[in-house]
Amino acid sequence: MTGGTVRQCVVRVADPALASRIVEGRSSLGWLLRALSRFGVTDALLLAGPVPADLGASLPRPVRIAVSDPPAGVGTGGALFHVRDRLHDRFLLCDGDSGIDWNLATLLAEAAGDPPEVVGRIARRHDSTNLGVGVFRKALVDHLRPVCALEADVLPDLSARGLLRTTTISSDDGPVLLRGGMPETGAGLCRKALFLDRDGVLNIDHGYVGSRDRFEWVDGALDAIRYATQAGWHVFVVTNQSGVARGLYTEDAVRDLLDWMAGQVRAAGGTIDDARFCPFHPDGTVDAYRQVHPWRKPLPGMLLDLIRRWELDPNRAVMIGDQETDMRAAAAAGVAGHLFAGGNLLAFLRPILDRHG
Repeated sequence: MTGGTVRQCVVRVADPALASRIVEGRSSLGWLLRALSRFGVTDALLLAGPVPADLGASLPRPVRIAVSDPPAGVGTGGALFHVRDRLHDRFLLCDGDSGIDWNLATLLAEAAGDPPEVVGRIARRHDSTNLGVGVFRKALVDHLRPVCALEADVLPDLSARGLLRTTTISSDDGPVLLRGGMPETGAGLCRKALFLDRDGVLNIDHGYVGSRDRFEWVDGALDAIRYATQAGWHVFVVTNQSGVARGLYTEDAVRDLLDWMAGQVRAAGGTIDDARFCPFHPDGTVDAYRQVHPWRKPLPGMLLDLIRRWELDPNRAVMIGDQETDMRAAAAAGVAGHLFAGGNLLAFLRPILDRHG
């Protein structure tokens, strides 16, 4: 777990037919995996099978999918016991027919702050309805048996011993779909999109920021992303990174910093759904990166790629940047652009999102 990011999700699929009905993320299981990828899940272990071989790659953010078929009748706790050697140190556990249309980062942020002795944390609505999602440490397996029902046999005992905690999901965390729920339209088309430049918008632009020690959040940046997430927006980062072309740092360094940023954002209760960066520059000193590239702003390539992958409607999207090149890229992609001149990002962004909401 990096900050508020949990990379693995274990999905209990009680109805094997769910796995065979996945078409472009439109089934409830496909919708679940799509929603989980927004919050940083990169590996899914499905306790069912078979599934389409290209399912993980068909999602907006590719997810590595593994399948295990535990013995029948062992219960969810028993199924976890049988796959204990395949669990990460921290993992999400979800029912395959759960619909997630709420700010999962609320659960991730509270779980990130739990002391080591706490085995897990589950999400419930304010009316105590179980949402079928929890964050657990691998230490959970010490409390399991080959045959056991997790909710009936294990969780009550953990709760009584102070080893299990609960996150209450309120209406402030966005709409909630209960088990079996999913949107009738395409998943991307029912959500608005916020594109954010990085240097000068999310962090102070110290010039070619390629490492954590030079990264400094702009005032209100974490609050702004949390507000957008809670209000039901996709949040994307699109950033020119010519420091790669100039030999100042590598693509891996950019990715590592973006991953760290996403973990910090989730620990603060928001999420960065996805990110694009352009390492190319026509005046670069590294031959491999010295070129004009359609992803480099003011060209719209990064925005267009995200629009395609996430099935977005540009008319329901906004772009926040601190340079005229950001505004030109937004206009070329058909997205409304807003120039940020500094100050508190939440104070600047909130009325824009409210107006476009």
